[in-house]
Amino acid sequence: MRFIVLVIAFILISFPPVAAESPMDIKEVQVVIEETHVRLNLTYDVDPFQKLQMFLFGAMPVKDELQSFLGSDVKFVSVGIEEATVEVDLITENSTKYFEGLDLPDRADVKILAGGAVFHFENTTRIPAFYYS
Repeated sequence: MRFIVLVIAFILISFPPVAAESPMDIKEVQVVIEETHVRLNLTYDVDPFQKLQMFLFGAMPVKDELQSFLGSDVKFVSVGIEEATVEVDLITENSTKYFEGLDLPDRADVKILAGGAVFHFENTTRIPAFYYS
């Protein structure tokens, strides 16, 4: 048992995190507007250290990283090595629904799918706020 702990400790020490602003690189965010919430499908790359952490300890390190910039109001549906799905409740104002928008840690492509229409924002650092009815 001690040998296994020593091996895991050696592995974690041998692969220090890559020096970067964020160990996660968001590639694309797909925003799907639903009846009571917005579903965000995030596609990203993580550094080798986070991949190892996910292998050893599950999705918690990536979930924590996502929550650090998405905020505490999100509900995680699924979290994986390359993609995650989260839900954010819409705010209702006089029968019109409102999404406050979210800042991203880095530049990414954002696609908003609303009632058959697709709005594409390339190389942006923010998911824009919008009203929907």
